[in-house]
Amino acid sequence: MNNDESLIKVDSALLAALSSHAIQFNVFSKDILVLETVVAGTSFRDLSKVNEHLENRIKLEVKREADNKYDPFAVSLYFGETKIGYLPKTKNETIARLLDAGKSFFAQLSAKEWEGTWLRLEIKVYLND
Repeated sequence: MNNDESLIKVDSALLAALSSHAIQFNVFSKDILVLETVVAGTSFRDLSKVNEHLENRIKLEVKREADNKYDPFAVSLYFGETKIGYLPKTKNETIARLLDAGKSFFAQLSAKEWEGTWLRLEIKVYLND
């Protein structure tokens, strides 16, 4: 029986992409809340250019900064290309170690408020597992 007569149509290009791992499906992927905190270091950043875009529930990228000279477990937070701050030093070691082990995280903004010249950002950090 050739491919045209089979009950299930198979796209050979899709099958090749799946078998080479060029395409992956995370069928059982789940976001797990692991931390609620205030972003550290926002007072050292000029966030005026991104302030209007920082709305509740916006996703932030979580990146490991293993070469940070002030904190060996530094984990930075980005909105696009703009670094907005860090996970607090007292709360970052577990997430840093999991990032080093290849786990994937993202943060979501849950509240923001200007306190003088300091932009207070509250976030929720999720493990994507």
